Amino acid sequence: MSQSPRLTEADVIQYLEDHRDFFIGKDELLADMRIPHDSGPATSLIERQLAVQRDRNVELRQRMSDLLENARRNDQLFGKSRRLVLALVGARNWLDAQAALDDSLRSDFGVDAWAMLHFTERQLEHPLIAIRNTDKQRSVHRLFKGHRAICGQLPEADIAHLLGQEATECRSVAAAQIRGKDNLGVLTVASEDPGYYRSSMDTLFLDYISDVLALRLPQIPVS
Repeated sequence: MSQSPRLTEADVIQYLEDHRDFFIGKDELLADMRIPHDSGPATSLIERQLAVQRDRNVELRQRMSDLLENARRNDQLFGKSRRLVLALVGARNWLDAQAALDDSLRSDFGVDAWAMLHFTERQLEHPLIAIRNTDKQRSVHRLFKGHRAICGQLPEADIAHLLGQEATECRSVAAAQIRGKDNLGVLTVASEDPGYYRSSMDTLFLDYISDVLALRLPQIPVS
């Protein structure tokens, strides 16, 4: 005598997925069902479904809030970037470009320190920083370890090196290489807060401004 096939848990799950209206009109069955819940005592299936739906709604609202907040930040970043790029386009010389960067980075982006290093044989006037020694240029390049940009915590001496200083109070840094025709260097921003710049952060803005400088600086005279 053959035995009837035994239903498995997977069979029940598949059946309910295929017949999602199975519990319609079966109020007595639903009233007797209990489902264990990690957050407390047993609850009915409908209550559990409502709880799951509420959790999903909370998660969706949080995602939407995060998307709106990111859009707001990106809009602000675009506005600040646009003002800086227009100021760089209107710069008549390298000192004008330096002044535009100083005003934007300190006022709009709130950096504690910044510098634009120029790898050149020219004699540049303060506040322009010329790195003429090839050994010093190589030591700066080595900090990037083959990458276009770096971001995060570095030893104090390395941060000072990127800022063209002997010493600094800054403890985190972001820097991008400027790679233009007849114009090489590094744009660096730094903060006294060790956690302000982190290795996981995107350097897209700094890369973008460095690209603008690489294109713009060869077009304008040094002084």
